[in-house]
Amino acid sequence: MTLPAVSLMRATDPKEDAALSEFQSEMVQLAAVLNGDHFLSSFPDEVGKKMTVKQAHEYVKGATRFIRASKEAVKLGADKSAIVDMRSSLTTRLRNL
Repeated sequence: MTLPAVSLMRATDPKEDAALSEFQSEMVQLAAVLNGDHFLSSFPDEVGKKMTVKQAHEYVKGATRFIRASKEAVKLGADKSAIVDMRSSLTTRLRNL
């Protein structure tokens, strides 16, 4: 079976330098929890407030760290229902906060 082609949802290019909408800010906060950055003193007040759409996109893509860590924990013998508690790695991904 071949799936139909997906039509574009927007007719223009993204405004990568724009400030985040409320929904986008909430997605950044979710990514912060998945990344373990919610342990930082600047969470949630500063996370996402100073980001552009482009910076937020890169940051949210980094939340895949949680998925990789969860799969690795199961591979090492953790129960599949165990909760992986991420800690911030304090790498350059936080430089723009």
